[in-house]
Amino acid sequence: MVLGSTATSQASHLARIYLENTCKATNPNLILVSRHTKVSSKDPEEHVLATVQGESNNESPITWKSFVNEPPVLELLEERAKQDPLFKQQLLDYIEYSKKDKKWRTAAANAITILVRIGVHFNSADLRGIQIPGADLSYGVFDSAQLQGADLRQVNLRGGWLRQANLSEAQMAGVRFGELPFLKHDSSMKWIVYSPDGNTIAIVHDSGSTYVYSTSTWDNPWILDGHNGNVVSAVFSPHGKQLATGSWDSTLRLWDLSTGECTHILVGHGDWVRCIVYSPLGDHVASASDDGTVKLWDVKTGACCHTLAGHVGYVISVVYSTKGNQIASGSNDWTVRLWDTSTMECSHILIGHWDWIRKVEYSSRGEHVASFSGDNTVRVWDTVTGNCYHVLRMQGWIPFIDYSPKGDQIAIATNDSSVQLWDIETECSLHTLLGHSDVVTCIMYSPQGDLIATSSEDKTVRLWETETGNCCQIITGHSSNVYSITFSPKGDQIASIGRDMTARLWDVATGTSHHVSGGHDSKVWRVRSSPKGDLIASCSSDKTIRIWDVKTGECRQIFQGHTYIVYSIVYSPQGNQIATGSWDNTVRIWNAETGECIHTLTEHTDEVNLIAYSPQGDQLASSSRDMTVRLWNVQSGECRVTLGGHTALVNSVVFSPDGIYIASCSWDNTMRIWDVEKGVCTQVLEGHTEIVRRVVYSPQGNHVASASNDNTVRIWDLATGNCQHTLEGHTNWVYSTRYSPNGKVIVSVSIDTTARLWDAETGKCRHVLAGHNDEVNRAAFSPLGDLLATASSDRTVRVWDVESGRCRAVIRDLPDCVWDIDWVLTSDTYLLVNGCRDGSVWMWELIEHDYDDQFQVRMRWGSTNNVLVMTDMNVQGAQGLSHFNKRLLKQRGAVGEPAHPSSTQEKPRKTALM
Repeated sequence: MVLGSTATSQASHLARIYLENTCKATNPNLILVSRHTKVSSKDPEEHVLATVQGESNNESPITWKSFVNEPPVLELLEERAKQDPLFKQQLLDYIEYSKKDKKWRTAAANAITILVRIGVHFNSADLRGIQIPGADLSYGVFDSAQLQGADLRQVNLRGGWLRQANLSEAQMAGVRFGELPFLKHDSSMKWIVYSPDGNTIAIVHDSGSTYVYSTSTWDNPWILDGHNGNVVSAVFSPHGKQLATGSWDSTLRLWDLSTGECTHILVGHGDWVRCIVYSPLGDHVASASDDGTVKLWDVKTGACCHTLAGHVGYVISVVYSTKGNQIASGSNDWTVRLWDTSTMECSHILIGHWDWIRKVEYSSRGEHVASFSGDNTVRVWDTVTGNCYHVLRMQGWIPFIDYSPKGDQIAIATNDSSVQLWDIETECSLHTLLGHSDVVTCIMYSPQGDLIATSSEDKTVRLWETETGNCCQIITGHSSNVYSITFSPKGDQIASIGRDMTARLWDVATGTSHHVSGGHDSKVWRVRSSPKGDLIASCSSDKTIRIWDVKTGECRQIFQGHTYIVYSIVYSPQGNQIATGSWDNTVRIWNAETGECIHTLTEHTDEVNLIAYSPQGDQLASSSRDMTVRLWNVQSGECRVTLGGHTALVNSVVFSPDGIYIASCSWDNTMRIWDVEKGVCTQVLEGHTEIVRRVVYSPQGNHVASASNDNTVRIWDLATGNCQHTLEGHTNWVYSTRYSPNGKVIVSVSIDTTARLWDAETGKCRHVLAGHNDEVNRAAFSPLGDLLATASSDRTVRVWDVESGRCRAVIRDLPDCVWDIDWVLTSDTYLLVNGCRDGSVWMWELIEHDYDDQFQVRMRWGSTNNVLVMTDMNVQGAQGLSHFNKRLLKQRGAVGEPAHPSSTQEKPRKTALM
């Protein structure tokens, strides 16, 4: 068997060794694979891969040996399943056999694990009664699957898509979902921290309270109240029996975690306490304050042992060295001070920053201390000499840094949403972690140092491989900014808190978990169906264009070449070309079949926004931040003419239906109509009082409609240049507008969470489409114009009847904001594609019923699936679910009552006041 890569060959070699040992240890004389096939016992690879000729054969290792936790073997079997349709069908047969006979359950568990890993979807599949205990279905797609009575004991369902799946009467003891039920609070949370043994977490609230929870039950939190101001720091003692909190009320408090009582109130600072830290032995606590001092406190007596004075400004950060022989403090006086704990003298004043010191941190061996500052630099200092060892200069503000456990790397977040990994010794950038779409708020290395976790204002947590810099897991679930994250001491869990006032615990993916994704790494800006309806093209902030098969969801091609965000994409009318516009200031024209870049159009001097083909497909128009529209000859790639006149960036450009004119709109509050042949402006349409976001032609070409930040849509008569109607009703910016295919209806979408349908002739509002609870980003009419789809930042797509204004379907629980949608042209069914901010692309089928006007929504495929979805999943009578999992299922929208409710009663919450 020839495998196509070094990595796969290595996996094959390891698998062969493993299989040989397994076969010999279990049955050294086993050489029969089937009744008619003989294989040498010296070739275990072929032994495990040999085709089973009938249901009666269960002698192949795949039928009696679980490979779920053997990655090398799974990789080998994956390759075989991808290349050999017969083997793939054999795996499906094993699953089917398990419905009738439990002797096939090991084979079925192996089989479904392999199929999920290679991206097979089980949407609406009849899986009733299958027996797959211990299978790894991580990130599997089981939309509307029938799993009644299935044996799912110990199955891993991390990140599974189980929307409307039926798991009634299923055996679910020990099932793992990859996360715990979240905690919802009534006030904002600021920090979250694990105890040294990982059994407890403390959550600091803006209210001044600190909540202490058991990580195994979420039960019996201590509520530590007593501070008269915000608690800005909380830390467990090294032995985990005590918690220290510091507050803006200028005090520290020490809490006994066995009783929840405050044992000491440490009074002495003359201003806010900013930061606190235990000594490595746990006998002292150091505190940094706005009074310009660091104080050391005896934890047994509560007495202040020493006051370290010298800073001439607020002390923002304080930290002990690993050995406890030194303390580092950072201040808004732009200095770092190193203090000898044996003499309590300042041994070094580290000067070099020219702005506030935001944080100081020691390397694991204590030979270096790092500081980062508002001056956009990280400085690494020698703790013995006080010399500056390295200066790492960033291009912008630094929100956060973290040292690796080995002390050989620093991870630095920057304000462009990226994270940079630096080698301390060489001062070289190792990797740039790209994927977040908003500011990174926190970074943390895992205790083992092999992973890095990052949180962001884009509502996600990401896990990255330290060695490669690759993103290995995207954790979604928070509905707003994620403020703080921390690894458990063992590194097997991550805790996070967000602006949505929830605390969440996530299992870190380990073992064989394997997320199959051909998807984008970051925001999808546009999705477009090909003219034939057989392909989907998408463009993304990850600088790539991806081509998807409408039927299978397979990513057929990836077009690469742009060096920055690809903002717009369009098929040529003939479908043989794709054009893309990028914020790298270029337009590219691609061969749609081969992916070859035919032309790179480089005349623009700033970001390219929307682009459009002429109806004949021989010309291309592009709009840009450089305030121009450019017309390009598609065949030669030459710029025919530059249309100048706008006085601000040009948002949008569109050809008239006959291709004679172009309309453009701009942040200068105007639209312009241009003669394509002459390259001159024939009309300037003025009337909007704010920037114009979108302009579109009516199908007849005698009108254009424009959407503006002045909360209106305007319809313009092109014969006169006059505004025929001003469509008023939206209460916030109007993002976009479109004509229906027959030109009789106009849709507008707004940040005010609504879409509106307008009569194009009279300008009257026909319907206000209300239902979204966040801004509506896009709208698209179906090819016949009878339906309208709207995409929203509330992570839903809604489908509306144009005539009545009724909502006929809601697609919920998408992993992130929905940024674009498009209908796929088919003769017999409604297909809808959408792109999300997390980089995923989804295909949906709408199925009509005779008995009501509501569509049944069936997922065809999704390019990525990294969020657990269990909306309307039926668990009626499901057996063996833990108390925690029942709680999670309820939070996630599952329906039905599982069997045997837990008899464990939650204990009353204890509150500690002092």
